[in-house]
Amino acid sequence: MEPRSFYDITEPEDRRELAQLVKVGVFSYAVLIPEDLPRRDVEDVFREAGFLHVEIDASGWPRQITVKTEKGVFTFRKVEEGVYKINRAD
Repeated sequence: MEPRSFYDITEPEDRRELAQLVKVGVFSYAVLIPEDLPRRDVEDVFREAGFLHVEIDASGWPRQITVKTEKGVFTFRKVEEGVYKINRAD
């Protein structure tokens, strides 16, 4: 699957695509996340990607969100208002 330039975390179809990209380790896109931080939508992406343990740390919101799973830690970092880049910490 070739990633688009951005995905909206509040859109179910975008969440499904994001889950597939996260699952295969592709992070070359931006994610639109609204100010009210839909934690459930973020969690759904990782659950659909196949992770059983999903813990969200929003203590750095709105600068960043960290998602801890049994297979690694993923961070969404703010690049501009409402736009985040995701990466995986090894």
